[in-house]
Amino acid sequence: MKAAYIEQTGPPDVIQYADLPRPEPQPGEVLVRVGAVAVNPIDTYIRGGANYFPLPKPYVIGCDLAGVVEAVGPTPGHFKVGDRVWGSNQGLAGRQGTFAEYAAVNEEWLYATPSNVTDQQAAAAALVALTAHLGLVREAQLKPGDVLFVNGGSGGVGSTVVQLGKALGARVVATAGSPEKLSACRDLGADLARRERVLGNDARP
Repeated sequence: MKAAYIEQTGPPDVIQYADLPRPEPQPGEVLVRVGAVAVNPIDTYIRGGANYFPLPKPYVIGCDLAGVVEAVGPTPGHFKVGDRVWGSNQGLAGRQGTFAEYAAVNEEWLYATPSNVTDQQAAAAALVALTAHLGLVREAQLKPGDVLFVNGGSGGVGSTVVQLGKALGARVVATAGSPEKLSACRDLGADLARRERVLGNDARP
């Protein structure tokens, strides 16, 4: 299979694109035929040499993906061949990443892709959506009627927090750094969007 991988960490030019053996799903895993991936800041940190954990060699980069289950491991779980799935956290903690034609992924990192969502949309939302959900639901336990402040509501995680906060019934107040980004926050559902405060200047609408 074709894959983007590294043999050593470093600048972007350490990334190689060539053939690697197609992985075989192990117990608890499925083999995903990758339809789309996304690039996150952590992907660039790991490729650049951030010493978070040991990396296998060669190491397929990337942690987000969406695609279709191609095969299941020797202990089938709740996904079957042909299911559309999305997920994140794959290329972390020593696991092989997602920037390849196929990825063997433990089922605990995968979710069913809704029929009205494309692979590109699912992959693009993967890590930011999980981050927003964990923060708002598991940690903050956001409830209808709560006021939610989002500092930087037009970024990847911030824009997802705005949308999820509104879906959970909160009143959402967001900041952003330009009129265009403020407009984007409002389009995403923010009840109030204000200009970020800049070194001694008052916030501007």
